[in-house]
Amino acid sequence: MSNEKLTADEIALYDRQIRLWGMATQLRLRSAKILIINLGAVGCEIVKNLVLGGLNTIEILDNSKIQEEDYAAQFFLPNDDSLIGQTKLPHVIPQIKDLNKRVNLTSNTDDFNDYLSKDDHDFFKKFDLIIATELSKDHIFKLNKITRDLKIPLYVTGLHGMFGYILTDLIEHKSISEKDLGNQPRQSNTQINRVKSITNVELVESENKEVVTIVDKFVPLDNIFKSKELPSQLNKRQLKRLTAAFPLIFSLFEFQRHLNPEDTIDFSKLQEKGKEICESFDIPLSVLTDEYLEYFSNQAFTEFAPVSAILGGCLAQDVIQFLSKKDSPINNCLILDAIKSEMPIYLL
Repeated sequence: MSNEKLTADEIALYDRQIRLWGMATQLRLRSAKILIINLGAVGCEIVKNLVLGGLNTIEILDNSKIQEEDYAAQFFLPNDDSLIGQTKLPHVIPQIKDLNKRVNLTSNTDDFNDYLSKDDHDFFKKFDLIIATELSKDHIFKLNKITRDLKIPLYVTGLHGMFGYILTDLIEHKSISEKDLGNQPRQSNTQINRVKSITNVELVESENKEVVTIVDKFVPLDNIFKSKELPSQLNKRQLKRLTAAFPLIFSLFEFQRHLNPEDTIDFSKLQEKGKEICESFDIPLSVLTDEYLEYFSNQAFTEFAPVSAILGGCLAQDVIQFLSKKDSPINNCLILDAIKSEMPIYLL
């Protein structure tokens, strides 16, 4: 299929979104090849949104077996509990394909660990972008080393009941957008923050506009886990109001994922780890509350459909924004707190 122009059928099919993000973005979507690792609740939401968006190629890598709990939030599964214990992907791919038959959708039930341990990384080279869900910290770091070496943008996301996160290492991103001319003209070669800079500004006097080029640089994901940058971004009042979801999400990376998602995490062990994480990030211990410790202890590895819809929708929209090259994507840590209805982005 040619990437130079959309067919009349494609324009009719994608008319509403073309009006929203433009023909150039739709063409980029049609040429993009994306790998999605693990198809849990948030993975289902990401796949749904990207398939409906008209991505060219999506490969799903997941060798998990269907569990009873999956039916609560993984909507691609057939309503048939006799499938429990069987490999998931063969039973969900037909439903995903029904959303948009123009998307090249493939399933892969190989073991993810096998690809991480290989000396050659030919498998990953064929993708323009990788989205990984529900990985351990060790797997995140190993995968990120590969994506860094290959210069492949990487999104990492996960769900903890009423809470979730998105971490990004998109290597480098250039966006070009038209902005209203303000009282103070923007200047080329201006550093906005430590990772974002304006590299070029073109004045369009007839329209009272500026065409601004912004470059975002990203750090490896292991830098996020040992960052000391948060206190420099937030004042004392903001630090005190920081959601406890921030340190507790990073705390759960230190616990092994339970086979039964309904199993709880020991309250005192979680509290101890939460304090260590607060000290590591240089944030007040007062951020931790018994209320949030209870939430995370009970909901550690559970999936709630409404929360996965928010998190998956946000990530899919950011992928489209990344591909559109019109605005800066998430850089580099988003925390979803559905209790407080907050979804702040931190630069770590």
